[in-house]
Amino acid sequence: MSEPFDIAGLKELSDGDLALCGETLADHLEGHAAYKEQDVPKCIPGPGMLRDDSQQVKQASNAARQDPSKEPQRLEKREKMIQSIKFSCQYVVMYATHNNDPSHLDGVPVNRHQKAPRTTAVKLPKQFNKFKVSHGDKSGTIKIYVSSWEGKGSVELKVCYGDPALAESWQPLKISHYCHFTVEGLDPARRAYFRARLMTDAGVGPWSEVKELIII
Repeated sequence: MSEPFDIAGLKELSDGDLALCGETLADHLEGHAAYKEQDVPKCIPGPGMLRDDSQQVKQASNAARQDPSKEPQRLEKREKMIQSIKFSCQYVVMYATHNNDPSHLDGVPVNRHQKAPRTTAVKLPKQFNKFKVSHGDKSGTIKIYVSSWEGKGSVELKVCYGDPALAESWQPLKISHYCHFTVEGLDPARRAYFRARLMTDAGVGPWSEVKELIII
């Protein structure tokens, strides 16, 4: 089984989104069979190390914004974060290969490599089977996670502050090329509803289920 995850693409993420990727991966791996059914070698980053690396990326990012001389430390923490994600994903791939069960790769919140189409048939995007909205690290910020997809595509995210049953209540919020990203600048102390869908060259997928969150 070849490496299915786009590790190189992590370098294009912002510091915040890279840290979010590590945190989301940590949440996923806590319930993954590869980490629950056997003793994990110490050389393999686990959920705890991923969360620690994520915190260090955010701290180094803030420090570099205030003091440009600390930019080398920020880059060093980013590389460490990417390496931890890479090794964690490779461990999951090895586990799936050993058990001859590719389903162990499902749900891993890291973008997949783009695959060349095997057929000329056009397949419309499907509804996201996972869509999660949670509070960010600072006021007015939220974290978004949707299930990963193959090939080129973008996530369209909309927000509603009124009645979610009314089409005119929904407003465009963000378009992202990643399955995990942050949104900033939202008004605190407001009840909001969110939905997302996948857009590809083949067309636009159906909307996800609606998620409700009170912005803090």
